[in-house]
Amino acid sequence: MDAAPPPAEPDATDWTFVLEAGCPECGYELHDPVLTGERLRAAVPRWAEVLGRPDVARRPSEHVWSPLEYASHSRDLVAVLGERVDAMLTGEDPVLSDYDGEAAAVRGQFWANDPDEVAQQIATGTESTVAVLGRVKGDEWECTGRRGDGRPFTVTEMCRYLLHDVEHHLHDVEG
Repeated sequence: MDAAPPPAEPDATDWTFVLEAGCPECGYELHDPVLTGERLRAAVPRWAEVLGRPDVARRPSEHVWSPLEYASHSRDLVAVLGERVDAMLTGEDPVLSDYDGEAAAVRGQFWANDPDEVAQQIATGTESTVAVLGRVKGDEWECTGRRGDGRPFTVTEMCRYLLHDVEHHLHDVEG
């Protein structure tokens, strides 16, 4: 087993600002939530290309995730999107479980993941989440759920929030 690297720099940014204005750092602009599945699918080959690099596990600096760690995190976010949208469609304003990306990275030893397996998991997880998104019809885009801190999200906002995260991390590692 590979030794655990030091934790990544904590990110205290409240990224919900992207729901109002997009993201000037990565260029994300608010999108029609119906296109979320298409955009998630478009990310799959991009992640596969990143994960094919020989230095994919190398961190750019001690406290910044490697592309492999970012890909593993994005794999998890795609699954979280599917789970949350499913809960929002089947429950009445459910409280959505908190997701701590750094804790998940440590638990899942993202630094030691097999890049080929992560690429396959991203592809499989994307198709699973796209299937959930395919069930959303009409007014269901406005179904709600709440984060653990009480902040409400609609299905539309959840799609925007998490798609931004996936695309932002691709921006982080493709440069």
